[in-house]
Amino acid sequence: MKLTPKIAKLTAEKYFRKHKDKEERDFARVHTAAVVEIAVILAKKFKTDVSTVEISGWLHDIGSIVERSDHAKYSLDLLNKEGFEVSPLIKDCILNHGTDGKPESKEAKILQIADKLSILSIPVLKLLFKQKSITPYDIEFVDKMTTGAVAYLKELSTKGI
Repeated sequence: MKLTPKIAKLTAEKYFRKHKDKEERDFARVHTAAVVEIAVILAKKFKTDVSTVEISGWLHDIGSIVERSDHAKYSLDLLNKEGFEVSPLIKDCILNHGTDGKPESKEAKILQIADKLSILSIPVLKLLFKQKSITPYDIEFVDKMTTGAVAYLKELSTKGI
């Protein structure tokens, strides 16, 4: 089955509903929407494939319902189990969106940047601050994401994509 932005969004919502923990479910939805919004803006700015970036943005974290540490791989596994055609470009985007990823395409680099910049979005920050408590894990996560976001912004301003 061919992936479209609409199908990708519906698929992401289906998997995010499977999170048992409400805070994780809410974070997955809000973070993913922010990633998509930022990625689409950057894809248009840098004249790359907007559809690929949007599809990848919706689907990059669905594997977190299986396991957080290797969620990109599980995201692809879930898509394959569903019978979706995952292009090499979408695969590059999903597998390399993390801090340690080595994107091969401009689209994957854009998704990697958008993933980190999402922490700076108002909806993501609101969600973080509405929690009952902020855990050491939350602090480490915010530190990693903001450090990555600043590094990617510096890279964008000097080298582009």
